[in-house]
Amino acid sequence: MYLKQQKDMLSGIQLAILTISAIMGVGFMSLPAKAIEKMASGGVILTFVTGLITLLFTSVIAYLGSLFPGQTVLDYSKKLVGKLGSKIINGILFIYFIGVASIVVRIFAVTVNMFLLEKTPTEIIIGTILVLSAYLVQNGINPLARICEAFLPIVIIALGILTVVSLTIFDIRELYSFWQIDILTLLKEIPSVMLAYLGFEVLFFAGAFAARPKKLITYSAVAIVFCITLFTLTTAISIGVFGIDKLKYSPYPTLEMARAISFPGVFGERFDILFAVPWIFNIFTTISIFYYLATYNVTRLVGLKNYRPFSYLILPLIYLLSLIPQDIGEVNKYSIWVSYLGVAVVVTVPGILLVIALIRKKGEKKSEKV
Repeated sequence: MYLKQQKDMLSGIQLAILTISAIMGVGFMSLPAKAIEKMASGGVILTFVTGLITLLFTSVIAYLGSLFPGQTVLDYSKKLVGKLGSKIINGILFIYFIGVASIVVRIFAVTVNMFLLEKTPTEIIIGTILVLSAYLVQNGINPLARICEAFLPIVIIALGILTVVSLTIFDIRELYSFWQIDILTLLKEIPSVMLAYLGFEVLFFAGAFAARPKKLITYSAVAIVFCITLFTLTTAISIGVFGIDKLKYSPYPTLEMARAISFPGVFGERFDILFAVPWIFNIFTTISIFYYLATYNVTRLVGLKNYRPFSYLILPLIYLLSLIPQDIGEVNKYSIWVSYLGVAVVVTVPGILLVIALIRKKGEKKSEKV
């Protein structure tokens, strides 16, 4: 075993929750608009099919983790593609993780400005959340998983309330033609919707902390099936509530749905704030997860083992990168670039490593017979 600290070991449920928390970041809120952009109500089918493809790639990463228990992708890639190949993979992953952390923290600041702290400077919000994330990260992956355990139920309860109340303004007629899809268009649009499912690559590292590596595939599948169900349901409800034409121009349909809901009496028209708070909790966990992955990667990239000092050393880098976009339009543009890098990583890296691992495994079996 490469990882000897028992306190950092994660149960199957913790691994599933960590994976869900990494996925349910910003992409989830904009998913319905992206799904219907080219396929109208067929976006429901597109979201579901993309989820199934995501399940396939997640299973590959989890299978690699079960083949090499106690090892991260940086450890077993050395055995499969050599030291240089492992360094290249590490470098690409670091660029991706640092990019995700910086973009998500910027969107976090925009959201907080929009719903809670309208007059607080973006720089203050970003700096504060990064310091909190750095403190959480330096304590290891187990406290991070426990924070996700605490926050995820709150997010799910808020989404449950939003879903139930949204049904009062839901028009099922908007979904009558959801099954009329063009297969070629569906295949073409899968990469753009897959962006919302990114985050499962946390298993490249979290799998090494699994208390029961043989169950890694099972618990990762549970996480993805949960996300598929949630994302497909959210897309369908968004279409029924807003209609195709209005949904195309709504960057965060789920938040807009919360704004459209009002309760009599004390709540008035402030359900959007009540919903925004759990979402902010969720984005905080997403930031912290990718912050941890970036910290861990850069530590291994420079050949050290203790990642804790780097939890503060990379803070200025994330901070400066998050401030590069000048407006929300540029934020979305950079987000797309980073996301497509993520899609390329989760498609190519696990595929190459799996093929090499299976070839070596087959060669070892032949050697044993001889």
